[in-house]
Amino acid sequence: MLQIGQTVRAEIANELVTVLKKLGEGGQGAVYLVESKSYGRKALKWYNLNQSTPYQKKSIMELIQHGIPDGEAGRRFIWPIELVTSNSSNQFGYLMDLIDTSRFAELGEVWSRIKPAPSMRTMCVISKRAAESYRSLHLDGFCYRDISKGNMMFDTQNGDVLICDNDNVGVNLQSESQVWGTLEYMAPELILEKAPPSTRTDLHSLAVLLFQLWVWHHPFHGQMEYRIRSWDLPAKKQIYGEDPVFIFDLNDRRNELPNDPEYVTPQRRWDCLPLNLKEMFTRAFTVGLHSPNQRVTEGEWKRLFAELEDCIVSCPHDRAENFWYEGAVSLHCWYCTREISSPPKLLIHNSAGRKFIVLNNDTIVLNHHFNPSADPGSAEQLVAKIVQNPNNPGVWGLRNLTDRPWIAEHGQEAPKEVPPQKAIPLVAGLKIEFSPSVKGEIYA
Repeated sequence: MLQIGQTVRAEIANELVTVLKKLGEGGQGAVYLVESKSYGRKALKWYNLNQSTPYQKKSIMELIQHGIPDGEAGRRFIWPIELVTSNSSNQFGYLMDLIDTSRFAELGEVWSRIKPAPSMRTMCVISKRAAESYRSLHLDGFCYRDISKGNMMFDTQNGDVLICDNDNVGVNLQSESQVWGTLEYMAPELILEKAPPSTRTDLHSLAVLLFQLWVWHHPFHGQMEYRIRSWDLPAKKQIYGEDPVFIFDLNDRRNELPNDPEYVTPQRRWDCLPLNLKEMFTRAFTVGLHSPNQRVTEGEWKRLFAELEDCIVSCPHDRAENFWYEGAVSLHCWYCTREISSPPKLLIHNSAGRKFIVLNNDTIVLNHHFNPSADPGSAEQLVAKIVQNPNNPGVWGLRNLTDRPWIAEHGQEAPKEVPPQKAIPLVAGLKIEFSPSVKGEIYA
């Protein structure tokens, strides 16, 4: 262990790093608050002696030299930025950016009510961004190897995501690893030692993490786990690797949730999920369990959560967030069970097809709605938003936030221009040409 006030050496900068405070401890080592001239205050992960292998040191240097994955998705990784060694020991570690733990939460903190639970909309954003970041990592040729709830943090208010403990990242199917994952997130073929860690095993781990975010439960913790008396390593291998059964598998009811008050929460949360999300989880934990090539990809998760984010409607009776779906005449609130009338919607036709956006009083339309292939830097730019007429609060409109006029048409009326910064009142049947390739229509 390092002592407060002790100095170690940053290899690349060739300068001393002073240990200020111990922040935490894990299976591989401890994390300290440190300070140096070039880097200022950073976090230092310092490996235990048995983890301080030449191979691990080489892996850390390769990650530092490669650098963080590109773009906004890559910047969510708390990436190693400097190798740190000691003259008095064979142990070493690496520097990384500090995390604002007052702002970012772990899922376990939400479960235990230490941090507030994110809203449905925020969970869509968290899920979308997590999938986007792991996709960025995989496209760079890496696999993460240890996706788990302890390695992802998120802002419960706006959905910002950080991915921690990136020292086990390696080149897909090429580099070795001292860590193969956390057992409850590992793919069956990993547990059975039939395959090494890869992007395919990462997809299983990601599905487990997303399921836990939404359902607050593990996808294999049902009757089979409930009846086990000794939750030891052989029992875990059976549940996660040898005979994993999805708790909501309609074709195999062996592992359904027990009739026990402890299991009420996952059942209630599952019942709240929209059908397409239930179908995606079911595919991940049935077909995808033993067919790695058929697992849900990061791109599929990202598209699904982007769609769900656009289809949220608040219950007028209690403000609980519900998911509208195409074809629904009416909805029933998951919380109060009362009926919710079908909300007004904007149907957008673009180069990728068609998609609905439910219109609430705070709805915004982003560039990626108009241009699905927009680069990450411009995808989140505002192009339109719902506004209220200040002179007639009962009238709502859609404001043009682009730099070009729209053409609006309704019934037999002559087409009219909607200049930038102006709004068009919303009425059912209104058609808007946002650009030659993007058109929209308002549905009641």
